[in-house]
Amino acid sequence: MPSKKIFLARAGVIYAKVIDDEKSLEIANRIYLKGLEVVRPFVYWNIFKKDQLPENAIPGKFKQYDTFLLFISTLGETLDEEIEKLSQISTLEAMLLDAWGSEAIEKLNDTFEQVFKNQNNCELTMRFSPGYGDLHIIVNKIYAELLGVTDKITVLDTGLMIPRKTTTCIAGIVK
Repeated sequence: MPSKKIFLARAGVIYAKVIDDEKSLEIANRIYLKGLEVVRPFVYWNIFKKDQLPENAIPGKFKQYDTFLLFISTLGETLDEEIEKLSQISTLEAMLLDAWGSEAIEKLNDTFEQVFKNQNNCELTMRFSPGYGDLHIIVNKIYAELLGVTDKITVLDTGLMIPRKTTTCIAGIVK
């Protein structure tokens, strides 16, 4: 999971000021522990050959690769529920938990990629997610269908996903 310093930076908080303020530090610690308590991380993945993927599901930067790792990572619905619950009580705490979730999903992705590379004795290109560059956000729906997780991850027509702290990623596999 993310470091406290990183998640607070995501929230726009200066760590040095938080550790000097007992009340702020208590809130940051409580939210960090709350995140650990409510998160249900999971990664769905598979390896695909280029001819198994629609052309619009591969970023232009990756056209030279023949094999791809496709994965969807999520922190689960319980985090969304807790953020919503906190938003009724404290905007600050809800915002901090949301920032914690944003950093936690990135840490989950980094960790998954490292485990995958170690177990498969390979290198990966940088990961790419729909919504960036030439990969349209609606490709999230294609990835969810390809991985067979449409019963676990809801992809709206806009490409946004539920649970909120969910990402789809593609990386080229370099042997």
